[in-house]
Formats: sequence, C-alpha cells, structure tokens
Amino acid sequence: MTDTARKRNPRGSGDLLREEILVAAITLIDTTDDTNALTLRGVARQASISAPSIYSHFDNLTLLVEAVLQSSFHELAESVRTAMAAEQQPAAKLLAAGRAYVDFGWQHKARYRLMFAETGYAENAVETFALVAESLQRCIDAGISGSTDARADTWIVWAALHGVATLDKPARADYLRLGALDRPALLETIIRRLTLIHGPPALAKL
Repeated sequence: MTDTARKRNPRGSGDLLREEILVAAITLIDTTDDTNALTLRGVARQASISAPSIYSHFDNLTLLVEAVLQSSFHELAESVRTAMAAEQQPAAKLLAAGRAYVDFGWQHKARYRLMFAETGYAENAVETFALVAESLQRCIDAGISGSTDARADTWIVWAALHGVATLDKPARADYLRLGALDRPALLETIIRRLTLIHGPPALAKL
C-alpha cells in the first residue's frame, strides 16, 4: 500500500478500508478457487494491511464471510438484472436471467459454493429469486406462459439452474463422455418446460 493510500485511508479506520478488506476477501476466494483460503491472515496479506486492522471492521471471520455473502448475492442479482435489461420481450428477459445465473455460478465457482453452503447467511439471498419471479409473472400476464403459480414455478426453475451451475462444469473433462452438449439450447429447454413458455427460441450463445 502506498503512502498516499495510507494518508487517504488510515489502517484500521474508515469505510474505505472496510471495503478494501471485503474486496480482498472476495479476490482471495476467486483467485484461489478455494473457500478454505479465506482466513483473516490471508485477507490481511491480500489487502496489504496488518491482521489486527481487520478487527476494527470485522470482529471475526464469520462476520467477514457474512459480508462476502451479502456482496456476492448483490453481485449475482445485478448480473441477472443487467442481463434482463438488455432484452425487450418478457420471455427473452426470463431466459436471459437464467443464462446470467448459470454464468455467475460457472465464473465464480468457489464463491458460489460458499453462497449456498449450509452455514451461509445473507439477508439479500433471495433477491435474484424475486427478480425471476417478477419476470415469470410478466410472461404469465403476457399470455406466453401456462404457469399458474409464478412463485412456485420460480422455485422449481431456481433449483434447476442451481443444478446446472453446480453439476455441469464446462472445464470438467470427464463430462466429455456425455458427448456433445448444446448448453444454450438445453438451458433454454429447461426454463421453457418448467415455466410452460411457448414461442420461438430466444436464448443467445452461452
């Protein structure tokens, strides 16, 4: 850390340092692809600060993990929201949401595992669920979905997307034994069947 940074953001004080600690924790998980690498000492090294400086913002590792989870669920929701905003039609928005969800799981494998671990907690964990439920309801209102319960069917879709995000890793060589898989088409098929959406294909390349 430079002298300028220290003057701007003294060690152990300020909201900015708290954010730097949080970013360091997320970076540590993403770069190591290992949630076990997340320790207070490891985060301190990543942020180029002393370990005691962390305690001014996070009393223990559990609180830091909770902050990482909250930030990660927000990032996931923003990714889904951005993908949906790029589409015009209700069905395309819903399909884009599914693609963005799976993309996040594939791109942040270790963090995704941490987000849905048994011990994980974040108040905004269902933010993405709400976005998808609202999107499905718009499809129902537009008459392009045969669903009669947007909330229940969204949960089913969420479970399916979670399965795709955790089971089918593109980098897993052993999955090559399954033969060629058109992932974009399969993902669209999953969402369409579970939400009873009809109409022409709308999912772009994954």
